Amino acid sequence: MGSPTLRLGRLALYCAWTAGLMPIQLVGLALRRRWTSTLPVFYHRWCCRILGFRIRVIGTPTHERPVLYAANHISYIDITVLGSVIPGSFVAKSEVARWPFFGWLAKLQRSVFVDRRVRSIATQQEVIGKRLAAGDALILFPEGTSGDGNRVLPFKSALFGAARQGEGVGPVTV
Repeated sequence: MGSPTLRLGRLALYCAWTAGLMPIQLVGLALRRRWTSTLPVFYHRWCCRILGFRIRVIGTPTHERPVLYAANHISYIDITVLGSVIPGSFVAKSEVARWPFFGWLAKLQRSVFVDRRVRSIATQQEVIGKRLAAGDALILFPEGTSGDGNRVLPFKSALFGAARQGEGVGPVTV
């Protein structure tokens, strides 16, 4: 990200960009506007530019809906990178909803918050299934944690049960 001065400048621009778009997305969601599903892609693309990320996409994300994307998870930067190329919402652990700032961003992107305890799986599958039935695209990190990217960690596969016959599951690698 460059020198300390450049890093501070990028961070300030990122915060200003984010603060400027949050109310727009909030109003769009309140008014149930269709563009609220594409504004996050626009937002994340500019965040990647602001932060100095160069994204190279190999392949083409499907435009068919519904779809459940399954992606590996290396760091929280994955969310900005994937959000810049996939118009969809994330499946996140329930704790994220309570985080200041990033929790708000996740809610504005209509993230699905799940409790990954075994006794909650049926409820979580139902919530994800309803979003898929509504024609949404969801991005799931089935490893349930971040790794170093050199190998795939064991999947917590229970949430795949939310994808029904005829609904796509798209593999994604970061």
